[in-house]
Amino acid sequence: MADYYKLNAELRTDFQKGATKRMRRAGLVPAVYYHHTEKPVALSLDLKDLKAALRSSAHIYDLDINKKSHKCIVRDVQFDPLSEEIIHADFMGVSLEEMVTVNIPINVTGIAVGVKTFGGILEQHLWELEVKCKASKIPDRVTIDVTNLNLGDSISANSIKIEGVEILTPGTASIVSVVMPTGTKAEEEAVKEEGAEKAEAEETAETKEAKETKEPKGKAEK
Repeated sequence: MADYYKLNAELRTDFQKGATKRMRRAGLVPAVYYHHTEKPVALSLDLKDLKAALRSSAHIYDLDINKKSHKCIVRDVQFDPLSEEIIHADFMGVSLEEMVTVNIPINVTGIAVGVKTFGGILEQHLWELEVKCKASKIPDRVTIDVTNLNLGDSISANSIKIEGVEILTPGTASIVSVVMPTGTKAEEEAVKEEGAEKAEAEETAETKEAKETKEPKGKAEK
């Protein structure tokens, strides 16, 4: 469940023109820490440290500000649209017993029988689930075993059950499915068979119509 990642931050004191650019050239990232019982605090963090924290499996961060620990979650990260570098981060303070909404990663394991035996393709549609739970009970990840999935089978969000955790992702949202690869022999045969059945049905209908046309009409009553 909850794993706390230690992260150091410094109070930001330079707000003059060009200060943000100077910070980024120095390898620092501007950030904000806020909590509903405290005033927002402007911070600066080491870019390398922040990247390492975001790559970790942690959802709760032990943010050290002036030697004072603050339990928090990352609420938002902004990226430069061109360089894709982190340019800002928002941290929200939390109590370990309060309810929070976060995204947890999905880990897919196993080889689906529809892939191994019948040549299907496993398609993954979701890589995260949105959940609501106590901050102290945030799962590291949700693991899905696809071993028993056959061709045409899928696993949706409503099949995921985690004790003490509410799944907010729509229940009908498909997480993974096994499909027949396009252009395969099996698919071509299925298309041919469907076409043959359609042609046969049309031929039967035409024969019936011709037969009814040839039948003599009944005599009119006097």
